[in-house]
Amino acid sequence: MKPFLYLDNWHEPQPETRFDGRLRELPVDIERIRTNHGELPSKTDYCAAYVSPSFDGAYDDLDWIRREHELLRELAANGVPMIGLCFGSQILASALVGRDQVSVRDCREAGFGEIRLTSAARNDPLTSSAPSRMPVFHWHGDEVRSEHPDVIVLAESDDCANQAWRWAKGDVWGIQPHPEFDAAGLIDWFDRYDEMFESHGLRRNDLIAEAHGSEEAFEMLENVLAFAIARQKPKTNARHSIKDAAEG
Repeated sequence: MKPFLYLDNWHEPQPETRFDGRLRELPVDIERIRTNHGELPSKTDYCAAYVSPSFDGAYDDLDWIRREHELLRELAANGVPMIGLCFGSQILASALVGRDQVSVRDCREAGFGEIRLTSAARNDPLTSSAPSRMPVFHWHGDEVRSEHPDVIVLAESDDCANQAWRWAKGDVWGIQPHPEFDAAGLIDWFDRYDEMFESHGLRRNDLIAEAHGSEEAFEMLENVLAFAIARQKPKTNARHSIKDAAEG
């Protein structure tokens, strides 16, 4: 089976997420690339790709960000399914839809809240099994615009019109909040960057008291993994759940 590409866009190692743990269970090799350190893969033949968050912006004039734009376009042209979180969602939109599709918000959406699905979500592999409303942790100062015809909005919130989306031209998805963390992972993250969170009005003790890992939102990531793995397996007449495909 083809390997899975993990584009790690962080400037320094982050606490392990439950998504990292889930990837280790997949029946494929994981090729992890530190893009922020100037690394890029030498090929584009993967079963799928994950585009991680970052503290940088998709519009920043940095060499690794310019090169990643080109890589994402090559992966899309090669039909590689992709899922991006936060910055990952934004750079996918910037690379595949247009540089003007990522906007800076007037104020950061931060803290615990919820997202709700749109009518388009019911027919999409990312969200077809998800509940209509899901609790999440928000942390973003940028967002992907919702008006472009190549952007199919799958989830929204009162404060952000595009919380999850799909590229109209291929199997590419973006998720704005952070379902990759379970409660313990979020607490590790809050501890590591407590001064940053507090500078935006989020007190560490309050965050820890409220910390939860949204299983409903995490299932969106599971669904993309299952979608990618199922595409590599021979078709059968048996019917399986989308999660079974990833675990098989």
